[in-house]
Amino acid sequence: MPRVQRSPPQNTANVNITQTSSDSDIPQMISSSPIDDCVNITTRHPYKRPRPCCSPGAELFKFKKEIHDMLKTWKADQEAYLTKLCNEQSSSLNKLASDMVELKLQNQAIQKSNTEIEKNISFISQQYDDMLKQVKSLQQENQTYKHSIMNLETKILDLQRVSRPSSIEIRNVPAVENETASDLTAIINKVGLIVDIKINNSDLRDVFRLPGKPDTIRPIIAEFSNVQSKTQLVSAVRKFNRTHSGDDRLNTRSIGLNGERRPIFISEHLPASSRKLYFAAKEFAKHNKYDYCWSSNGNIFLRKVTGAKHILIRSEQTLKDLELQVTQ
Repeated sequence: MPRVQRSPPQNTANVNITQTSSDSDIPQMISSSPIDDCVNITTRHPYKRPRPCCSPGAELFKFKKEIHDMLKTWKADQEAYLTKLCNEQSSSLNKLASDMVELKLQNQAIQKSNTEIEKNISFISQQYDDMLKQVKSLQQENQTYKHSIMNLETKILDLQRVSRPSSIEIRNVPAVENETASDLTAIINKVGLIVDIKINNSDLRDVFRLPGKPDTIRPIIAEFSNVQSKTQLVSAVRKFNRTHSGDDRLNTRSIGLNGERRPIFISEHLPASSRKLYFAAKEFAKHNKYDYCWSSNGNIFLRKVTGAKHILIRSEQTLKDLELQVTQ
């Protein structure tokens, strides 16, 4: 800041200083004296003269004013920013509160739904447990029924075997035109002659063909008067076939029937279920190299080789067990 230079004092060495008297009430004198008399009289301004613009006081005042304005502007900006921030925060808080309320409602709805689901699951679980108990009970009853059915089937088979102890079945013999019981008896007699067993008409209680389709060769059933006669004939036929081979085995030509040569098969007359089991046993023997498969008095047997112990086939489960032994 420039320093103020004062003007040098005037040289008053040669100035004639005259003393004058002064009145104590100068303003009164001025107002009451003529203008001309007061030409050389100066009056003091009632206010102080203004400071120069470059004075230190003015610079300080300007600096203070700038600082004041700057702080005022900063304060206004801060107040506006804080107001805006408060409004934004208030809006965010209001939105957050609204979201919280919505989430609370959703949570309550979910809790209610979960409660309902838990109730339903508990109900379903209870029903499932009840169903498991019922299924277990039904399974036990089913096993009981299976055992009962198997026992009944066994009894029925026994009754059927008892009712057919002296019957044989002759297969693959074609029927003649207008065939009668006498014709069938003659066929059985011829079979007996071939295998060297004498069969009289009195040895036969009944003889007939089983029903079937017209184009098929229906089996002949012969019921003997005693089991011994039936057993002798069956054993003689098996022996005859073992001692002969090929076309020399028992066939339609050997008993005097015309037409195509057909092999004749003679076995015990088995019930339908036993015939099915007998067929399954023969297939098993063929695939697993069992040399013997036969039936005797309604029972079905297997034998691996000559001299081995025979195996009684009571049911298809017996064949399954044998199959399992073979695979192991």
